[in-house]
Amino acid sequence: MAMKHLAPAALWLWGAAPVLAHAATPVPAIAQQAAVDREQWITLGADTLEPVLEALRGAGWQEPPSPLVEKNGVVALKVSESLLPVIGRVMHERYNRCAGFIAHDSEQEATQAQEKAGTQVPVKNLVTYTIDNAATVGVLLGEMQESNVRSTITTLSNFNNRYYTASTGVEAANWLKSHWESLAVAMGRSDVTVSLFPHPNWSQPSVILSIPGTTLPNEVVVLGGHLDSINGSSPSSGRAPGADDDASGIASLTEVIRVAMQTGYRPARTVRFMGYAAEEVGLKGSKEIAESYKSSAVNVVGVLQLDMTNYHGSSVDFGVLTDHVNAAQTAFVTNLIDTYTIGTWASTACGYGCSDHVSWTDNGFASSLPFEALMNQDNPTIHTTEDTLAQSGGTATHAVKFSKLAGAFMAELAKGEVAGAAGDNTPPMALITAPAVGATVTGTATITANAADDVAVKRVEFWVNGVLKGTDTSAPYSYAWDTVAGGNGSRSLVVKAYDAAGNVGTSSSVPVTVSNASTTATYDTALKAPKCGSANAVCDSGVLLNGRANLGPEPNKANTINGSCSDGATGVYHSDESVDRLRVSTVDGTPFKAGKQVKVEATVWAFSTYTSDRLELYSTATANSPQWTLLSTMTPTKSGAQILSTTFTLPAGAQQAVRARFRYGGSAGACGTGGFDDHDDLVFTVSQ
Repeated sequence: MAMKHLAPAALWLWGAAPVLAHAATPVPAIAQQAAVDREQWITLGADTLEPVLEALRGAGWQEPPSPLVEKNGVVALKVSESLLPVIGRVMHERYNRCAGFIAHDSEQEATQAQEKAGTQVPVKNLVTYTIDNAATVGVLLGEMQESNVRSTITTLSNFNNRYYTASTGVEAANWLKSHWESLAVAMGRSDVTVSLFPHPNWSQPSVILSIPGTTLPNEVVVLGGHLDSINGSSPSSGRAPGADDDASGIASLTEVIRVAMQTGYRPARTVRFMGYAAEEVGLKGSKEIAESYKSSAVNVVGVLQLDMTNYHGSSVDFGVLTDHVNAAQTAFVTNLIDTYTIGTWASTACGYGCSDHVSWTDNGFASSLPFEALMNQDNPTIHTTEDTLAQSGGTATHAVKFSKLAGAFMAELAKGEVAGAAGDNTPPMALITAPAVGATVTGTATITANAADDVAVKRVEFWVNGVLKGTDTSAPYSYAWDTVAGGNGSRSLVVKAYDAAGNVGTSSSVPVTVSNASTTATYDTALKAPKCGSANAVCDSGVLLNGRANLGPEPNKANTINGSCSDGATGVYHSDESVDRLRVSTVDGTPFKAGKQVKVEATVWAFSTYTSDRLELYSTATANSPQWTLLSTMTPTKSGAQILSTTFTLPAGAQQAVRARFRYGGSAGACGTGGFDDHDDLVFTVSQ
């Protein structure tokens, strides 16, 4: 049973490369730059050698006559550049490693990498890590918005791929340069520069934005991510949206840039944001940049790498790497997470040649990498056509946490302040104008507020029972609050107004009562399914559907109308697939009526390898003799419990129903025969 969900493993991250000179104009988008298949030296961990050699032989690689030499747990070998994706595939599928190898320009360089693998590279320019710039951090973090991060991910994902030799890889780099420039230009920041770093052996450049330091301009703080993407099966031309790997990291950093520009942030130390080229083929871009900075004696005091930030695959928010990083700086990073309550974290390890931070570590600079999950719990679809925003539920909610961490890292390591921060200590005024104290609310209730400040109000937040529900940045300030989702009962409303200096004004709390008509279904012995007998705003199956067949506590299985569709009985409760709950509610909070838009929510349990699981939602206007209409087909976004939903408009019909079919593999249909299939119906009454 445990083998049933084995699917083709997705590829991981790989590498990056050189930075030699600035380019002021966009690089031409040359068609596939791959006329010559160059020979490439690489190093990799000795523990991975045999599977790598097996894969290379299968791809036609000619093994050298002399035996390969291992030093300090590292092996060097020479391969054709076109075979780098083969190695990357092995690293991900066999070892769950990001890249697992490093590209080198010569045999001598590869040999030197073997030699120094056994010794710790001395770290230069260590600073004293302090957390004492809360006013600046508060302003920066308060301005960060999920919608902006999501927009950047979407734009980068729309390129066919961002492969380092593809024309679209060049186009993506040029777009990123233009976008970063526009953020500075929009706020009149002529001090901010954006440059391209061309690489002599491939077409895609790296991109660097620099904000000069005011008092310590010769000390540099670097924040980076890789801008390239790859399809492991067809690297140069295959579709590789790379939404998570690593459009998400670039998007998280881009939001830090946007907020820094918007708030007039000026660091004490120089800050440089970097979008590395060619990470996926051996850390090529970042390696050349770090080597260039070392040879030029650039005083880099700290480096933060963001590589994959938007897939929340673990119970913690951040998997903080402990290998190939600077321990003191990494402790500083985790202290930032805790101090500014950005999320939760746990330590994890990535292995040899994992991501671009290794390039900086190997050249003697302090680097750290906070990751989207613990290793082996990250996004399983990277390096495939399926690495899209949909894998993260269509939002950038998780990636915003990394924007906030990066913003805190920048403000606390580079120090500095935002515009107006030095002289503005007066908080804004905030007042709720509706609903009234003690009001009873139903459906979608509009919360309105007044806010004023002696300088300017930056935003107003709307809080319900201590939970942030929404934000408005322009007057008149309001938020449309869905009272149905949280159930009935008393609520406390508060609004908070922020100014550019980070001062916060909090309103008095306004108590209200939520009183929506709702119903929990009961089992109907005639229809043989849960039913809500009166037309209300909500119909909820409650605990009646929890489980599948004889797996779990589900009573009255199969809970399909007239017993028309049986469930598969294979597997284990809450290890394999099941539908545990169905809920139907009107969007406007009024009772069910023909023509009303309703939301259908299905609570499902997905298998640990869930990419082959599918939820189908159906509806019928005639529950007594159902003719099922497909509403939506959805893929889970993680393993375990989660809610998937869709909306539709109620047709005419006094007694209607919805059906959820949750299946592993198989084909679409209102009733299936798969061993892991679960079918459940919910009947509800509709006013005509």
